[in-house]
Amino acid sequence: MVLGSAQAQIGKSKANEAEKLMEKISKRYKAFKSIKADFVYSVENKQEKSQEKQKGTILVKGNKFRLDIANQLIICNNKNIWTYSREVNEVQINYYSPKDGAIRLDDIFTMYGKGFLYRFLDPKREGGKEITYVELTPKDKKKKFFKIKVAIDQANQTILSSQVFDKNGSIHTYSVTNQVPNLKYDDNQFEFDIKKFPGVEVVDLR
Repeated sequence: MVLGSAQAQIGKSKANEAEKLMEKISKRYKAFKSIKADFVYSVENKQEKSQEKQKGTILVKGNKFRLDIANQLIICNNKNIWTYSREVNEVQINYYSPKDGAIRLDDIFTMYGKGFLYRFLDPKREGGKEITYVELTPKDKKKKFFKIKVAIDQANQTILSSQVFDKNGSIHTYSVTNQVPNLKYDDNQFEFDIKKFPGVEVVDLR
């Protein structure tokens, strides 16, 4: 019983360490005035034996973001969101309303706050980097995902990748290939300028 109690205390202590680490990293990213990140996004479903992979770039400034991935450009000024399709030269405009429980790409650096149970996974050394892994399990079981696995560069405590495990069997992986904080961006970067898209069809759903 004593041994079991000691192990439980060690486990709790490690969980607290993992939570403090994620809170520290989230706070650090939130303190940036802006961040630009290049990434590779992949979604895999082993049951359906399907896998997709796309490269993209995201700019985040406060609650505003600009996401360029595959044939889509998604721009949000925290009030409206524009979703532009290059294939059909069409933009849809909606009021911006973050969905509760959904993981948005602009959140991958800062979503690791309250509402999770934390634990460290075995660390690894890859590409000359010491990598710390933290697994997060949402306390709210109504979430569409059941866990998140985060890879952290131990040296500078930056997020290298996040894997979101959906209940439907899909695994969403966001691998950050480059990230630069505190670049200067004008607010018009987070507005859709119709003049720059000749002949675009506008579908206003507001």
